[in-house]
Amino acid sequence: MIPRGKLDISFSTLFRGMGYCFSEILGIKNSKNIKAEHDQLYTLSVRTGLDLVLQSLDFEPGAEILVTNVNIPDMFSILKAHQLVSVPLAVNKHSLEISTQQMEASIKPSTKAILITHLFGAVMNTEAIVKLAKEHGLIVLEDCAQAFNGLYAGHPLSDVVMYSFGLIKTNTSLTGAMLRFNNPSLYHNVVLLNDQLPVQSPKLYLKKIFKALAIKVITLRWIFSMLYVFARASNRDFDDVLAGFTKGFPGADVMKKIRYRPCHANLKLMARRVGHFSVDDTQKRRELALSILSTVPDEMKIGRLNLHHTYWVIAIESQNREQLIEDLRAQGCDATAKASSLVKMESVVIFDKDELDLEKLVYLPINKATRKKLDAFFGYPSKMEIKSPLI
Repeated sequence: MIPRGKLDISFSTLFRGMGYCFSEILGIKNSKNIKAEHDQLYTLSVRTGLDLVLQSLDFEPGAEILVTNVNIPDMFSILKAHQLVSVPLAVNKHSLEISTQQMEASIKPSTKAILITHLFGAVMNTEAIVKLAKEHGLIVLEDCAQAFNGLYAGHPLSDVVMYSFGLIKTNTSLTGAMLRFNNPSLYHNVVLLNDQLPVQSPKLYLKKIFKALAIKVITLRWIFSMLYVFARASNRDFDDVLAGFTKGFPGADVMKKIRYRPCHANLKLMARRVGHFSVDDTQKRRELALSILSTVPDEMKIGRLNLHHTYWVIAIESQNREQLIEDLRAQGCDATAKASSLVKMESVVIFDKDELDLEKLVYLPINKATRKKLDAFFGYPSKMEIKSPLI
């Protein structure tokens, strides 16, 4: 069975992180503070970053925030915890972009900001979005949790750009995020607020490293295949068996869990990962994804018109996804509908007939063997992929 995904971190890097943890626990950590570059800030997560930014902005209760209508539940929950109203903007399934027409129609006197979320490894064209936002005096926040590629720095007029290095993200440090600011006063206030947070225990970070080591072992192909056979034999849902491993902040009270600073070991590993990231890695992943998708009918492809897609995940659309998943798994390809915790905030009015529908998505493993399985499944040889620049 081809595993649905592998953590973007090596065993050697995980062992290095263990060393950082043991040094901090034993009190022999380097006393030198680890900081991001000027106008950048490392936080525990993008959730933490959004919480800090909203605390600093201190919008009045009931203020409206325009949001990309697909995100993880916690991001919507954080807005609600700050007594803000989320106004959803539809995502087009072909471009993975939002409409400036819907955005303009949604702006009211009570609208204070827009949260732009880049999905699946794609980066939407933000030029018209940011221009319109600034014409109306809106704060612009970019959520690049799924779109880190080492090149995209956000729109120059975006107030905050947020990148995640959580467990299943590109260039993971298991937990952690980096915020980039183009708003000096907001940066200053957020740094002050972040400095007041307690530091998360290095023992907790060490547990995350052990968890990551377990996932690395489980996703070795032969072990993953045995786990799949075991789940089937015991009538257990395979997705449920795997689900507990990848949740970033399990549990109900997300606000309590995100209000920490990363421990020194986490900061040290995150800084090392950011400093040593290779852009070539995302280019290779893009080329592999395009190769895999070349055998998939165009009408099933999600984000095929987005030229800056690096395919953090490969999502395709199916009218009968349960049957497709069953058929692909029979071919030895671990397709799933549950590789993501994304939810969709529905609009009262359907604005885009090609709106992204999460209920039809199937996620494919990004693996060379996947292409061969799909060639056999769809019944015709794949075409050569077309290479294009990341940004």
